[in-house]
This record gives sequence, C-alpha cells and structure tokens, in this order.
Amino acid sequence: MKHKIMGVVDGDDVASYEKTLCIDTQALAKIMNWTEEENYFYDYELNISQITELEDACSIELPRNLLLFLTSSN
Repeated sequence: MKHKIMGVVDGDDVASYEKTLCIDTQALAKIMNWTEEENYFYDYELNISQITELEDACSIELPRNLLLFLTSSN
C-alpha cells in the first residue's frame, strides 16, 4: 500500500505539495489510531500531533503553511 501526504493552501482544492511516505502500514496505523483495515482507504486531514509523529517516523520535515492530508492507495 502506498501512502502520500498532500498539502493544499486553505481555500484551494488543488494540491500544491505531495510527498510519498516511506512507512509501513502497521506503523502508520498506530500513528493514525486506525483500528480497522478499512480505515486505510480513506483520506484524512492531519492534526499537528500526527504531523509531528510522521516527521519523526519518516525522518522528514513537512510544510506547516498548508493543510496536510494523508491519502492511501494500492
């Protein structure tokens, strides 16, 4: 499964930032508090705690001036 962070400017509907994550689904499920496998297939707006945990887990820095969303696909 592939996981991406998409960033949009508040009020826009087009992503201006995209980053594929190097994280396994089980580690991501813990960060996102997923309890069901079906949760993996939805898009989620990320909160600051999730952003910080993803940055630490993936050794990346994410932009703070955008709304960030997690998307997943096969």
